[in-house]
Amino acid sequence: MKLEKVICVDDDPIALLLSKLVLSKAEFTSQVITAENGEVALQYLEKPEVIEENEKSQFPLLILLDLNMPVMDGWEFLEQFSKTLYPKHYKKAQIILLSSSIDPNDIERSKTFEMVADFLPKPLTREMLEIIGQKVREY
Repeated sequence: MKLEKVICVDDDPIALLLSKLVLSKAEFTSQVITAENGEVALQYLEKPEVIEENEKSQFPLLILLDLNMPVMDGWEFLEQFSKTLYPKHYKKAQIILLSSSIDPNDIERSKTFEMVADFLPKPLTREMLEIIGQKVREY
């Protein structure tokens, strides 16, 4: 299965580049969109043409989300996304949290968000894509 689009949200340009490279080499998706923080990601997801494209897609939208970012961190993004965009336009969306945090509280907190499919350590690897692919297929 090849997803149409994956959105990578991370303030670290090297992490974004690495994620893009891994996704591309594995031919996991046709398109990788990057955003340097949650606010930029929300602005992108709020665009009418992006909403329309998502609603026509047969595949779930996958968002790879870092937790610790300036401007709007991953938690703030999850709060906003779950209240506004998720229930109306992105019900098929799945979010994978990619974090350097190994705090058990973060892992537990992530489980309170319906759209969070998994919590994985940074950086993204090809092996992790197999796990992520399975999660997306189960949806």
